[in-house]
Amino acid sequence: MKKLNNKILIIVLLVLAAVFVFSRIFRASSREGNLPKELVSVDTASVTEIKIYPSSEKNKEIRLVREGKKWSAKMESRSADAELGSVLSALNNFIHLKPLRLVSKKKAKWSEFHVGDTSTRVKLFKDNEVLADLRVGKIGFSQQPGQQQFTADGVFTYVRLSDQDEVYTVQGFLESSFNRSYNDWRDKSFLRVRQEQVTKITFTYPADSGFVVEKRDKKWWVNNTEADSVKVKGYIAQLAFKNASDFADDFHPNGNSQAVIQINSSAGSLATIQAWKRITDWAVNSTHQSKVYFSSKGLESVLEKKKHFLPEAKKK
Repeated sequence: MKKLNNKILIIVLLVLAAVFVFSRIFRASSREGNLPKELVSVDTASVTEIKIYPSSEKNKEIRLVREGKKWSAKMESRSADAELGSVLSALNNFIHLKPLRLVSKKKAKWSEFHVGDTSTRVKLFKDNEVLADLRVGKIGFSQQPGQQQFTADGVFTYVRLSDQDEVYTVQGFLESSFNRSYNDWRDKSFLRVRQEQVTKITFTYPADSGFVVEKRDKKWWVNNTEADSVKVKGYIAQLAFKNASDFADDFHPNGNSQAVIQINSSAGSLATIQAWKRITDWAVNSTHQSKVYFSSKGLESVLEKKKHFLPEAKKK
């Protein structure tokens, strides 16, 4: 009798396990079967404006506006050139935004996936027509069996169409693409120079501490002293593609700059850098973006002193 009861118990457990497994499979397949082919499909060339309400900015509106071939970033009364690569990368998410999974149909689950009313919201426009309206939630990771670490293919983001309850996962880092500050969208290019054209750099500094770095007879010179050519070439190389991210929007020049760096080719001027001394740093700008001022924090290597370009004294 005892053996019979054990057999019955085992059979019941197996049946329950089978029911559980099949219910999970059925539930998963049902969800997969109900997936829309695409959540959003947008011709990005037709987009004229993107409105973003990032949670990191307490959902204050940031507008990215197409102006001809350029984009501008706007927030409240502020306006600046936008970084084109960042805008195009963000737009590419909406060419064919395909769901991976349907994870919930319940509004009560929104907060769990960070797609509620305080989440990052993204709206795409063609003039006054709304092309897409999406809530961007938190990021998740999936790891395939046998993999030792996560890969980019295993990264997904929880999203929700703003007028619907359903929460989906989509591939990629959408959260980090859109939950960004106003300054994150701005053009951070400080200087662009073709380094092979540079033949002369004139440093005008306070207290007659200026100097000239110049190429003569295939050699680099600091005034009349032969320079360390490796250091000079390294300095010029950084000028070719120099970015800065610490904007000095509160600075308004009152008078002439205290430091000027003039970069020339054999044919004339290539670029000019100006700097104004402040209490703890310098406000710096260049002819590349003449109306944009940056803090010198992060640009210290541009404001080099004379001794940087000279050969190190040989030890006796």
